[in-house]
Order: sequence, then structure tokens, then C-alpha cells
Amino acid sequence: MAEFDSTFEADAFDAGVNTNADTDIIPIYIVLLPELLMLDVVGPAEVFAYANRYGKPHFKLHFVGPQTTLKNSLGMKLSVDPLPKTVEPNAWLLVTGMVGNEIKLDTPSLQKVCVWLAEQQFAKVISVCAGALVLAKSGLLKNKKCTTHFMHCNELSALLTSKQVLENRLFVQDDNVYTSAGVSAGIDLALHLVQQQIGPQVSAKIARQMVLFIRRGMQDPSLSPYLEHRNHLQQRIHRIQDKIQQDPAKSWSVDELADLGHCSKRHFARIFKDSTGITSKEYIYKLRLSLAQQLLQHSPLQVEEIAQRCGFEDPRQFRRLWARYHSSPPSSYRSE
Repeated sequence: MAEFDSTFEADAFDAGVNTNADTDIIPIYIVLLPELLMLDVVGPAEVFAYANRYGKPHFKLHFVGPQTTLKNSLGMKLSVDPLPKTVEPNAWLLVTGMVGNEIKLDTPSLQKVCVWLAEQQFAKVISVCAGALVLAKSGLLKNKKCTTHFMHCNELSALLTSKQVLENRLFVQDDNVYTSAGVSAGIDLALHLVQQQIGPQVSAKIARQMVLFIRRGMQDPSLSPYLEHRNHLQQRIHRIQDKIQQDPAKSWSVDELADLGHCSKRHFARIFKDSTGITSKEYIYKLRLSLAQQLLQHSPLQVEEIAQRCGFEDPRQFRRLWARYHSSPPSSYRSE
């Protein structure tokens, strides 16, 4: 018997006790539904588990459901904990999908889940695939933009409105509600959440460890240069990119970068562009602009000092490169 090892005991659930010793750790309640699709669960869960291997633990996974024993798409027998009476204020919710072309939301198990969801408050609400239908039935998608697997978009629109349901999206974020198209898109969404919570470098490391190409949804406001241009399997280029990311403001020479890759300058220039799609100089510029954007948003520094700290030759070069990648001036990124 395959069994998920949940970390809360039933009596802790019943008493409403917060068993997290570290309040910085985010509890994630993964709701497993009858006839669940296993990849919807395992994919995102593994991303969060990988995140705990970098530095201190960040997430604590709790596998719960309306039944303590559940069937799934692979025919495995899974044992999970019951739905808790209360959850922590910083807890996240993740509702997974189910097998089937049409999801029946009027079964006793799903009705039990919907009632429970309506009673709880979560810091983030997340769904994979048909899990969005359960969120909609529970009222958690009221006035929210969302998405689901293309096979269930009509069902979701019937519960909400067609204007709310966005098709052809990997995932959609609306405030603290995140919905994904399903199956592998749940992994993309989990990587996005890790990036938001911990940082792009950790997200990139997880994707490389899981041998994944990093994709981003259309709803994402921008493509982070820490994740962009890394959809390749050239380990020597990944090592060079890691070094550059550690100090993008440094004056990196082609000689130094080629030495890191243990190759000639000519060979380095060729394999870097073949692997990433851009030159090493362009890659460095993108990282410096990302660093400058962070300083604009979170510091009172003047543009001249920001340009210097980020490794640009002078404010003029900074503004010229900024205009190449941004339609708005640097001042528009200042926090109010």
C-alpha cells in the first residue's frame, strides 16, 4: 500500500493546535479528492519538497481529504488525514484535479470538501486542473480570473462566467488565488510560487534538479532573467550563469567566463549563445537591469548611484539599456 505520511495527528486537528514550531514555515494543505490524478499532487508537492533542501525548511506539506483512504488514477491505495477543523493564518491551500471528462460536484465527498473550504481562510488558494471547479463550487473564485484544464473550461464557465475563465493559460494569478491548467502546469505554478516566496535562484535550482524546462504563464507580469535563458542542458553554461547571478554587477570579462567553462573564448561565445539564445553580454545586462529594478522599487537611491552599483558604465548607458527592455522610464518603478 502506498501511503502519504501526513505530519499532523488527528487530535491536533481536532484541538485546532498550531503544531508548527517555526512560524516562518508555511503549512500547505493539499486536498486529495476521490479519483485524483496523481501527477496533479506529486508534481507540485515535489517542487515544494525540493525547496526545503535549500537553506532552512520553507514549507510543511499536509495531505488531507474527505476520506482517509482514496482511489486515484494509478489504482494505488492512499491513506491521508481527515480535513482539519482549523488551519493556521499563514496556511496555503492546494486542491488537486480528478480523473474524468466531466466532474461530478454533487457527490457526498466533494460536498464535504466544499463545505469545509467555505469555512476556512487561507493565505493563498491554489488549484491544479479540475481543482478549480471545486474552488468555484465553494465560492472561492468569486469575481476572480482563473483557468483550468481545457477539457473543463466550459464546466468552470457554467459555475462562474465566461469572462472569468481564461483559456490557453498555463496558470493565472488573481490576488491570492492561483489556478493552473492541470497536470504539468501544476509544476510550473509551484515553481512560480517558490520564486515569489523564496527567490528566482531557488526556483531555477529546483527546475534544474528536476530536469525541467522552465515555462511561464501568460498571466505572469514579466519573465525573470534569473529563470529566462536556462532552458538548456549545458551544465558548464549553467555553472557560468550561476556565477554571474551571484554578482551581476561585477565586470565580467570573456576570458574569465571562458576559463569558468574550461574552454576557449571562441568556443565559449558559441556554446553560450547556442544554449541560451543570447550573448553573455546581453545576459549580464538583463541581470543588471533586474537588480536595478529591485533597487528602484525598494531603495531611495538616485539613478546615478543605482547605475554604479549595478555595474553600468554610467547613467547614460543604464538609461539606454533600460529603454531597450522597458516601455516605461525607471521612475515609474519607484514605490509610492
